[in-house]
Amino acid sequence: MVLIKIEIISDAICPWCYIGYRNLQKAISLYQKTYPGGSNDTIEVWWKPYFIDQEPPKESILIQDRMLRRMDPKMVAAAQTRLKRVGADAGIRFKFGGYIGSSRLAHQLLYMAAREGSELQCRVSELLFHYQFEEEADISQLDTVIAVGVQAGLREDDIREWLASGVGVAEIEAEAKKARADGATGVPHFAIGGKYHMEGAVDMSELFEAFVAVREGQ
Repeated sequence: MVLIKIEIISDAICPWCYIGYRNLQKAISLYQKTYPGGSNDTIEVWWKPYFIDQEPPKESILIQDRMLRRMDPKMVAAAQTRLKRVGADAGIRFKFGGYIGSSRLAHQLLYMAAREGSELQCRVSELLFHYQFEEEADISQLDTVIAVGVQAGLREDDIREWLASGVGVAEIEAEAKKARADGATGVPHFAIGGKYHMEGAVDMSELFEAFVAVREGQ
């Protein structure tokens, strides 16, 4: 049995990170079903922070307006059409009518979840994406982040206390800065087995090949 550790440098307000995670899930499933001995291997997925907005926005704005700050209307329409098409293939129903803001609280919740293990952290991460991009719920808002944590299996009082305390904030900021310093220029950024690095919503087959390379290397 082999342990394959995967780190995903990600931001919870990144739609391509959601797609990238779905591709990763498919690659893990394929590996465990088809690679000789793969069903006996343990694959751990851990989430590491990245801030698309290095300076947190002061307030949330409509996703449409945020996109219009970076692209013209035709480019926004094309980007949303592409995300909906690629997302549908990954089982994601993207909606862009909601508000979006800082991901700081989301990263605090992920940091909290990591203390309970990778499975819980993955559950929290997927729910954050789901709430932001399919439920049109703003994950910069305290109530939304608490709802995510409770649905994932954490206690509401524990979440409130954790977020209010500010525990982990300095570590999150330091990890996000380190990710950029180490060469992560965009997200998602996958580090597989500590050796293989891939950036973007990479194809399932590329991820699968990296698992095999790690397995054979060990």
